[in-house]
Amino acid sequence: MSIASLDTAAGAAADAAATPAAAWADFAGAPGSSRFPALWLSLLCGQLAGARSALLLLGEAERGPYTPAAVWPDPQRDVTALSPAAERTLRERRGLALPRPGDAGLFHLTYPLVVGEALHGALVVELAAAGEAAVQQALRQIHWGAAGMELELHRRERESAAAANRRVFSVLDLVAAVVEEDRFQAAASALVSELATRLDCDRVSLGLRRGRQLRVQAVSHSASFGRQMNLIRLIEAAMDEAVDQQTRLAYPSTDELVVMAAHQALAQQQGAPEICTLPLRAHGDWAAALTLERPAGRRLSDLDADLAATAGELAAPLLLCKREEERWIATKIGQSASDQLKRLFGPKHLGRKLAVLGIVALVAFFVFAKGQYRVSADATLEGGELRALVAPFAGYIETAEARAGEQVAAGELLATLDDRDLKLEQVRLSTEQAQYRRERRQAAAEGDRARVRILTAQIEQAEAQLALIDEQLARTRLTAPFDGILVSGDLSQSLGAPVQQGEVLFEVAPADAYRVQLAVAEGDIDDLAVGQTGTLVLAALPEQRLPMEVTLITPVATVVDGQNSFAVEARLTETPKRLRPGMEGVGKIDIGERRLIWIWTRGFLDWARLKLWAWWP
Repeated sequence: MSIASLDTAAGAAADAAATPAAAWADFAGAPGSSRFPALWLSLLCGQLAGARSALLLLGEAERGPYTPAAVWPDPQRDVTALSPAAERTLRERRGLALPRPGDAGLFHLTYPLVVGEALHGALVVELAAAGEAAVQQALRQIHWGAAGMELELHRRERESAAAANRRVFSVLDLVAAVVEEDRFQAAASALVSELATRLDCDRVSLGLRRGRQLRVQAVSHSASFGRQMNLIRLIEAAMDEAVDQQTRLAYPSTDELVVMAAHQALAQQQGAPEICTLPLRAHGDWAAALTLERPAGRRLSDLDADLAATAGELAAPLLLCKREEERWIATKIGQSASDQLKRLFGPKHLGRKLAVLGIVALVAFFVFAKGQYRVSADATLEGGELRALVAPFAGYIETAEARAGEQVAAGELLATLDDRDLKLEQVRLSTEQAQYRRERRQAAAEGDRARVRILTAQIEQAEAQLALIDEQLARTRLTAPFDGILVSGDLSQSLGAPVQQGEVLFEVAPADAYRVQLAVAEGDIDDLAVGQTGTLVLAALPEQRLPMEVTLITPVATVVDGQNSFAVEARLTETPKRLRPGMEGVGKIDIGERRLIWIWTRGFLDWARLKLWAWWP
């Protein structure tokens, strides 16, 4: 919704009455006049204590533009500062109380003027108020006072609708006059005579196309007219002039972009009248025209011209049908055949020509056109490497630091195993080792060499067992082997649960290396080769196409959804950060160019060959 320049504000209330009684007297007689908005605004602001200036915007309902209809107290006053508040209330369609920036105590009070559901404009009042109570009181007064303007707008809408209804009824009466007549000539004469009477024209002429030119078929209040009359030739030339330019022509005109030579000649021959020619469309073509003539100085208004054009547009197809129905049967057959040939080989009728050309092009397309043949298959995204983290020994889960789906860094702790039994065993072995050393020192002191060798072996055995315990204690901390994503493993619900040696606890895949597993139907596997390229679209990323390259074709078939499929591996040449192992989608591998008709019928032909072979004896 736009607000036109404030420079267009009218000064209808510049001479408002000096006393309230006189002002109310003027206001009471103002409804329907151009002075009403200014008088209403003056009276409303006169009742608002502290009102300094006001702006009333009005325009076409819902569409605008909304232009200043009144400015108070002086029509020439600059009220540009009220524009932002007006724009906002038009946009939000509600009353507002906005403090004026930089001026304490000044407010811009706004109110939208809505009739029914349609926005007709807005009111903005600049008010000096001492507090919120004064602002609220002013808003209430504006709300009550706006009813007067809304009532006026409603009255204008009602009058506009009534005028539109009158025009509609006039058009229906004109069309009814055409429908009531059985014969073409009588219907055409009724139309132009009714138009001449209703629009107060000296003469109204109707022309219909015959061949390449328009021919006058009826003249108002004239039962017959000579075809060779100079006047008729001038009217037909004026009609052709309007139809050739496909625009309404009104003479005299100051528009230098239109040609008015024929209208000028007609005006000179008739004593310089006011002439308006309306080209009419029927059956998708400019097939008719109306020429309306009035005395000089009585120009046809736009509303009257629209009325005549609407009636003519509705009546022209009826008149053409009546004229065609009155022809001889042989003429109708010959004309129909001629029309069909003209539509096919002559000008216009582009749709028919395009349809024929489309059929020819379609045949040629199926015979010669080629396209890219691609093999489509369901695809699953997997990590390029899958590292399993297993339980190093039988034990119990103590902590779980990560879960499947999380990104982990190299060396990051994932889980720990309970190490209390190992530490007790470590203490026991350390104690035994210390005891063996004391006994060996005593045996050495006694010179018992055999005893020394036995104790030395026992000490070494204890050291080996301690080393194993230390290794097992170190392996109670399960850490990520590299940067990647946990593909599986969630021990958060298994704290304290036992695990067996070798049991898989986590699986880690790198975050930047993936491979694509394609389930290719056995009917398409013969077309694939290592090194071929294609495109992958994942269900999670349908807007992104990922290029890939075939790296491996396995010779083992598996059953997928009741059909034999071969597993084909491919690598991604681009790896966006949003990829995750396990994503599914559809991959298409480019095979090469083939004829489109072969691509579209290949599956059916292969099926038909196989069935034929199966049925053939």
